[in-house]
Amino acid sequence: MIDQTNLVVQTNPLVAAQYKLNEAEQKLLRVLVSMIKPDTPGLSKKYYKITIQDFAAFLGHKDESSLRSDMKRIARSLRETRVRVIKSDMTIETSWVAAFRYPKNKGYIEFEISSMLESELLRVKAEFTQYYLANIAKLTGSYTIRIYELIRQFLNTRQAKRVIDLDTFRGILGIQEGEYSDTSNMFRRVIKPAQREIIKKTDITFEWRPVKESRKIVGIEFYNIWKQTQIPASVMSLIPKKYRERKRVLREVTNWIELKGIDYVTEKLYYVVSKNPNNYSNYLYTVLAKNYGEGYQPPQDELPG
Repeated sequence: MIDQTNLVVQTNPLVAAQYKLNEAEQKLLRVLVSMIKPDTPGLSKKYYKITIQDFAAFLGHKDESSLRSDMKRIARSLRETRVRVIKSDMTIETSWVAAFRYPKNKGYIEFEISSMLESELLRVKAEFTQYYLANIAKLTGSYTIRIYELIRQFLNTRQAKRVIDLDTFRGILGIQEGEYSDTSNMFRRVIKPAQREIIKKTDITFEWRPVKESRKIVGIEFYNIWKQTQIPASVMSLIPKKYRERKRVLREVTNWIELKGIDYVTEKLYYVVSKNPNNYSNYLYTVLAKNYGEGYQPPQDELPG
């Protein structure tokens, strides 16, 4: 099973790299990146296995047989598609996947991520973007995931806006010359649908507007970028009063609402109260992470009045 609570971590130059992949290719790529462990020494000869069954479930496909031949095509695309990473001191041109292999009739593919991307994916400590894999799992379209990542960079910084000139924006998304040559058409077909879906299905909200010079549109400004997951009053009431201002408790509750939803967190909060643990914060963390108390129903006297 693909763990949607895994983090996707990339340097900002990699987030802004120039390449074009379709929706399924982008999602498989993010699954691969989410499988990289923080202490991984290197990517050469390191293989990451994804089963067709698990990837079909991740995509929401009920019939995995339709994905069998497509998985090989996706793997070839990740090996053949060039990615261009522009940094302050160098430019990296490579493919996402160096190699892949699949045994006959086993139902999985193993991927070796390009070692040229080690500096962008391993031991990243500054100028990086991270998010839970769950945030892109339900996004659709070939551009929406890329726009989400571009905006996500500025979520936790003092600069709650991002201005991108049109040529750079087109290059990042892989929009070819002559494609969406009418800027208003690109806004209508690319940015507006992406904004609606990102706000509805992910952890951020934002606004955007065209940037003009002498009446000519030269760029796009994304602004009012905020994390939109909040703890509802109904959930907050289930946290004991003395813990309602504890940063760790609030952070965990917020993160798991984002990952699993309000019903999941509500069930766990009731369960923790029923156990009356000595260390509320630690036990809450364990219950949320390990799904303790699945299906727990509180007695009537535990229900909020």
